[in-house]
Amino acid sequence: MKGISRNRSRRINRIAKFNAAHVVAVILLGHLLAGCSSGTSSAKVTSIGKYYAVTSEKAAFYKYGPQQGSGADLELPKDTLLTLIRSSFGYCKVTLASGEQGYVAREDINVAPPGLVAAVTNPPGSSSRREQFNINSNDPRLVAPPEALPDTNPIMPVEPDPLQQQ
Repeated sequence: MKGISRNRSRRINRIAKFNAAHVVAVILLGHLLAGCSSGTSSAKVTSIGKYYAVTSEKAAFYKYGPQQGSGADLELPKDTLLTLIRSSFGYCKVTLASGEQGYVAREDINVAPPGLVAAVTNPPGSSSRREQFNINSNDPRLVAPPEALPDTNPIMPVEPDPLQQQ
């Protein structure tokens, strides 16, 4: 190169290589991050201990694991409420409202809507407020009946003694 010293030429080449390596790294990182995010529901199953609901029409429920020899133990209908224990390899370990634990496909469940959680955990017939009871009431139904006192003057009938009459 005419007009550029040898040292300056090396430095320009080094800077060009450095910038190219950064550009390639940023592009690869962008592709990697774009590949990790997917539009499936499996990305939504992350919060352990939260309520989830069955989103498909029916979901297979396995008591011992998804590869058990006998097939699915139950078929859970849509909007069945579940609690997530853990998620791994396409299946989630869950607890049903009855307390039974098992496995469900991750694609069949999603975070439960608040309305469903409220309807299942607080049925309309039960009130969340406890009944107030006043123990210091004058209500006669709350007053214990008085105890019967023992009789101190027993009146016993006197019968004539058969030996004295003779």
